[in-house]
Amino acid sequence: MRRIVLTVVLFVAISIIAAWLLYALRMVLLLLAFTVIFCYLIAPLVDFFERPLRFSNPDWKLPRSLAISIVYLLLIGGIVLAVDKIAPRLSEQIVAFSDNVPDYARQLDQYVKSLERLPNRYRLPQGWRQDLLDWMASTRHGAIEWLKAMVGRTVRLTLFLPWLVLIPVIGFFFLKDAKTFSNRFLASLPESDLRHRLTLFLREVSETLAAYIRAQLMACAVVGVIEGAGLWLLGISYPLVLAVTAAALEFVPVVGPLTLGIAATLVASFHSTESAFAVAGFLILFRFIHDYVIYPRLIGAGVEIHPVAVILAVICGAELGGITGVFLSVPVAALLIVCWRHWRKLQADRVIRLEKLPHDLAANE
Repeated sequence: MRRIVLTVVLFVAISIIAAWLLYALRMVLLLLAFTVIFCYLIAPLVDFFERPLRFSNPDWKLPRSLAISIVYLLLIGGIVLAVDKIAPRLSEQIVAFSDNVPDYARQLDQYVKSLERLPNRYRLPQGWRQDLLDWMASTRHGAIEWLKAMVGRTVRLTLFLPWLVLIPVIGFFFLKDAKTFSNRFLASLPESDLRHRLTLFLREVSETLAAYIRAQLMACAVVGVIEGAGLWLLGISYPLVLAVTAAALEFVPVVGPLTLGIAATLVASFHSTESAFAVAGFLILFRFIHDYVIYPRLIGAGVEIHPVAVILAVICGAELGGITGVFLSVPVAALLIVCWRHWRKLQADRVIRLEKLPHDLAANE
């Protein structure tokens, strides 16, 4: 009994210490998470430059450090070129939007007053009118507070600018030595069966993360291009700003596309009601095609996760970690599904071994 009590106390103490460490080092863990995502994004390019050339000796290939350096140089060049071509037009549209913000604020205030007049217009009971007015007032106050919080969080993001240097630096060593670390870790395990199972588990985890991250990057590009082109053809103001915002928000599941849709429709309504309906219809149609036709083909069979699980993961991520939690919710959910699948397989193999044990004993006798 004393041993059991001591074991429980030690387990609880270790759990508390582990939870405290995770909370205390949460920013370091977040930095590592973004570094892993960055590594999975550029790993295919590194493997492409590292592989042997067809006309060269098949045993010779480019050193991995040099391949990573080439990819980094190409990445820097692409970013500089994109900024040089896109930044002037993007800045021009942002300035135009800023100049029109006072007019937009007045129109938005008119929208709110029109909504507040609806209960009286439809002659609702007095109790219902008051409840609706109270709900509208609380919703308006909540929206203003949410906007203030978002602005504050956006400003605080400037504190993470050093990560733009740290992530590529740490990522260089991850890309260079990840296979070596993995092989050494697996070689240190005593049992061959455990090594085999862990190898399969790590491989499936890697494939799942790679499939999700690369599909998400391609989805961002597709959404940015198609929505930007569609809004430009519809004659909506600031199409480039909305396209870049749509591409960035696509990384945030469910919440990102919904936020962009509301913002684009609202901006279009400031100019005309017809434009607002056209934008809403276009975005709804495109999201339907993207979510059920384009995205499943981008992600393939690498990530098997139900849409309901995605929604629940996003809600849990928002409750636990805010915007960062929403961003990391789906890959974490996918990893938990992989862990669950391997645990079920391990339990099934254990049951099979236990069922075979009496027959093996009988055969030995």
